[in-house]
Amino acid sequence: MKGKFSNAALRLCVTALFAAVMVGGKEALAALPNVEVVTLVTAVCAFCWGAAVCLPAVAAFILAEIAVWGVNTWVISYLLHWNVVAAVFCLLSKCVKKPLSQAVAATVVGTVLTALFSVVTSAVDTLIGYTGKGFFWDGSDFASRFAVMYAAGSAFFLTHVISNAVILAVAFLPLKTLNEKIKLRLC
Repeated sequence: MKGKFSNAALRLCVTALFAAVMVGGKEALAALPNVEVVTLVTAVCAFCWGAAVCLPAVAAFILAEIAVWGVNTWVISYLLHWNVVAAVFCLLSKCVKKPLSQAVAATVVGTVLTALFSVVTSAVDTLIGYTGKGFFWDGSDFASRFAVMYAAGSAFFLTHVISNAVILAVAFLPLKTLNEKIKLRLC
């Protein structure tokens, strides 16, 4: 039974813990534009604990962010991005078994996903607007509006990609190892 995670109360507690670390980590680094640990925390959670813990933690994180910041187009981007990050790292945990390979794969995959986040947010912000009356679609002149939107955020996107590459390279393997030890003790 070692390694199985069958206790529902324990799963709920671990899920809540990861959601809290996502929210707290994001807010703790809010003064540093586009430097965040949510990618790292989501990657470690998905890799070590699986979808049954990570997907609800991501949902709780997004709901907490909505409670703090309200609804806007970023909600659509978050729903797409964080669930994809969780799913990809769940799959990665099944494919890559050697610790050094896991660290390299996590860094590369996490960095690529972070770069794709800039494309997703720019596309969503280009196509979808939001007013107090709700969302609206505007697909007119998409290519040029997307280029302007992406260029406007390029410094932030670059900061985001570089910081996540460094954070993942330094912290993924030690946190993954720690979480595996904790999981073995709890399960």
